[in-house]
Amino acid sequence: MRCWPHVLVAAAAAAAKRRQGTSQWSTPVVVVPAHYREWGRTPPWATKLPPWASTYIYQRTKKGAPRYSPNYGYEAGVHLQFISEFYDDLPELTVFTQAKPKQHNPLFFDTLKCLNSRTNYTSLNWNYQTRGTTYWRKFALQGVVEQCWRDLLDAFGVRLPSKVEPVASFYCCAQMAASRAMIRRHPRAAYEKAYAMLGGAGACHKGELDWETLSVYASSRTRKWDAPRYNRHTAGAWEHLNHVILGGEPLKSRRRAR
Repeated sequence: MRCWPHVLVAAAAAAAKRRQGTSQWSTPVVVVPAHYREWGRTPPWATKLPPWASTYIYQRTKKGAPRYSPNYGYEAGVHLQFISEFYDDLPELTVFTQAKPKQHNPLFFDTLKCLNSRTNYTSLNWNYQTRGTTYWRKFALQGVVEQCWRDLLDAFGVRLPSKVEPVASFYCCAQMAASRAMIRRHPRAAYEKAYAMLGGAGACHKGELDWETLSVYASSRTRKWDAPRYNRHTAGAWEHLNHVILGGEPLKSRRRAR
């Protein structure tokens, strides 16, 4: 495809850096999937990757074994752990995916081939959605999720206006590509803090919710404290907000042209 020449030049440079001992990556594109037990050691789709892409696989079942990632935070735990661990030696382009990429984009591997060395950030999915934190009202967790969104963005220097419900327009399901330069716009400490919030065994927010900034008010129908058991709801902050954190886009991102 027309983007291959650009990527192949970068691939040669990446291989040269590895030979010189300045980087561990032999390809300019590294795919980081988040999986639990969907497949074994190697994803069945690995053979579909182009020659300038490789994988880095975490496992989430054997604590103490190599490449262990605790099974918290869904894909947020894996993606943020990778950034935190390899911040000083990131590949030129990192592709963050789910365990089964085609489940969210049937043309995922065709889309992957259209990345090139000029790619900064892009979602690799096409399911564009708009969702506010009122979505979690049915679980009595609107305040908990909103607080997590605010705390997460605050870690990256993004402040949301007080007393206004955060509404995100985004591409669903956390499959995206981000360049080394885009990731490093934020310090490693920000990603480590985000990992502790979403990928750790604790709560996203410690202490009672900050009612002075939230758009929701304390009531008998609203949880007043975050807790680790709500992680399956709060970890979705990564899916809803990675376009802001990695892509530098506004909360309500624009739908891209097909």
